[in-house]
Amino acid sequence: MRYEGLFNLEGKVALVVGAAGGLAGETCTGLAAFGATLAVADMSAGGLAQVTGMLKYRGIASWAQNVDVSDEASVSSLFDDLHRKLGRIDIMINFAGLAAPLHVEEIDAREFQKIVGVNLLGSFLLAKHSLQYMVPQGSGKIILLGSVQGQIGRPFSSHYSATKGGVHSMVRTLAVEVAKKNVQVNAVAPVFTLTPMSAPVVEDPEARERIVSTIPMGRLGVPEDLVGAMIFLSSRASDFITGQTLMVDGGCTIS
Repeated sequence: MRYEGLFNLEGKVALVVGAAGGLAGETCTGLAAFGATLAVADMSAGGLAQVTGMLKYRGIASWAQNVDVSDEASVSSLFDDLHRKLGRIDIMINFAGLAAPLHVEEIDAREFQKIVGVNLLGSFLLAKHSLQYMVPQGSGKIILLGSVQGQIGRPFSSHYSATKGGVHSMVRTLAVEVAKKNVQVNAVAPVFTLTPMSAPVVEDPEARERIVSTIPMGRLGVPEDLVGAMIFLSSRASDFITGQTLMVDGGCTIS
């Protein structure tokens, strides 16, 4: 048996949603490095232009469209247009999400519903519409973004943690529903990961040490940590793995 092609993504169409974030952009670059054809989507027109420009600068072509993941009509149009343009959808990775550190007393129903609409409902709608194309074609990979905060308690994040715990549960149920259709559904749950966007949070040495002290490996995550997990779950190497939440956290959730 030969193993050289386990991570080969040539001929695969990968849709990355919430693509304007730093980790999403690096994931796009990683997928392209292994041969995937890229489609990117984001609610922000400016953010979408920025990520497509970055990819073009790196020599990577991409198809792009705006989407509001909390609106089913918008999600449906995204998948219909993508399938019409590229003919198939093999991989769907969702990075779209909201986070707003708030004490429980500061979270009203509107704030709670807003974060649920993007983080949880959005994940569901993207998975649902991915399956409408992946099941008939007989294969597919769905990867949703979880969080260590969906697994362990952290202050000022009850609404956010609820959505991520919901994502972790949802991948298990979806995975069982489509297991015999050769579609794998998983989540990746990162700890704090250092990007240009997140770097200001840890500029203060004390703030950095507080975060690092919760990670047994003694360092912050870097983009390569998450990108490697995404490529693995997108590839043939993970064909017998489904319904799992892969904790990319340096041991944070087991300490």
